[in-house]
Amino acid sequence: MSRDQVPGRPGMAGVAVVGRSRAPLDFAAFCLLHRARWAQYAHLRVGDPVRGERAVQSAVAELATNWADILRGPNPTAGAWRILGRAVTRSPGSAPDSLHDALPWPQADAVMLHYRLGLTLTATADLMGTGPPEVAAHLVAAERSLPTDVVKTLERGPDRAGSGHRDR
Repeated sequence: MSRDQVPGRPGMAGVAVVGRSRAPLDFAAFCLLHRARWAQYAHLRVGDPVRGERAVQSAVAELATNWADILRGPNPTAGAWRILGRAVTRSPGSAPDSLHDALPWPQADAVMLHYRLGLTLTATADLMGTGPPEVAAHLVAAERSLPTDVVKTLERGPDRAGSGHRDR
């Protein structure tokens, strides 16, 4: 994704080149900010990096199509997260997702991002378009809903390994 302005085009300030198409700079910056974590999440959900990337591409295309409406909404990040979730769920050949079968999607997503990918509460909240208290509530509700043996197996992600620090 290039952040370059379209050269020699009057009135094109604030436009970035994304692939072969033009996109507003705010859209390009938004995608640049979130895309790597979206890809990690999608890969984890579908069980394959290629299918995960296709789901992210589908979400970005839908996001681009609806960008003006999303910006007029109450929370663009939450809107983008819902679009990504739908794209991942629709992804053909996705791996079975028992966590999302067992829990409401916000709880399952919070568990995946915080425990499996090792994001902090704040990073998880930023990606989902919510606040850290809401993420903490989702995690507590998930831990109470899941069988004890499942809760004990939740993996700590690489950002937590060996740090001894927990932010919740």
